[in-house]
Amino acid sequence: MTKPLIGLTGTRQTRQSTLPGLPLQGVFLSDDYALGIERVDGIPVVIPYLTDEVALGELAKRLDGLVLSGGEDVDPALYGQDPHYGLGEVIAQRDALEIALVQMMRAQRKPILGICRGMQVINVALGGTLYQDLPRQWKGKIQHSQKAPRNHLSHRVKIDAASRLAACFGGETSIRVNSFHHQAVKDVAKSLRAVAWDPDGLVEGVESTGADPFTLAVQWHPENLWRDDETVLGLFRALVEAAAR
Repeated sequence: MTKPLIGLTGTRQTRQSTLPGLPLQGVFLSDDYALGIERVDGIPVVIPYLTDEVALGELAKRLDGLVLSGGEDVDPALYGQDPHYGLGEVIAQRDALEIALVQMMRAQRKPILGICRGMQVINVALGGTLYQDLPRQWKGKIQHSQKAPRNHLSHRVKIDAASRLAACFGGETSIRVNSFHHQAVKDVAKSLRAVAWDPDGLVEGVESTGADPFTLAVQWHPENLWRDDETVLGLFRALVEAAAR
């Protein structure tokens, strides 16, 4: 059986070359994402910053599934807001690439997994809004930019028992997660439903509704956790299994 091809998005970075010449520009993505997909029998492919929409569309046709990774803030203009003074770095090219990919993959009814920023991008691409800066715009007291290592479990998340997300964790409805974000979903897009929340009620997970194509997203970073707890691979496995159908 052919293993499904899973596209992975990454951040855009410029680095100074050790050799004479211009700085190097390219995609950066932690190996943890790709190795997690490989571990559950998917073939990970990092997606370059293509500027030709036709070429991007051809790539989307070849992919069986998509992972949107963590990273920078999403431009608030994309959900009808002016920038709050707590807004962080925005990369317009990344926003455009990922939103286009979400729309292309859903049009082809192919599965998507969003992680941290990835959840926010999916929500915005489908018509939802975000909190631009939790410390200034959210009433909760849970710390979402933890100071502990990335594989440390920070706070608890409650999961809807009837959700696809709960099934990824063997039916568990309360788990501990790590937390590295200052933006979050505010108004959930109509084609999604909230399926996980922190103790203050902040949305920590969303998924597609009804007969919509497989779309699942979480606010935490499972790519940093699966080496210590392989049950976390249930998220990647659900994506790969959906992509293989």
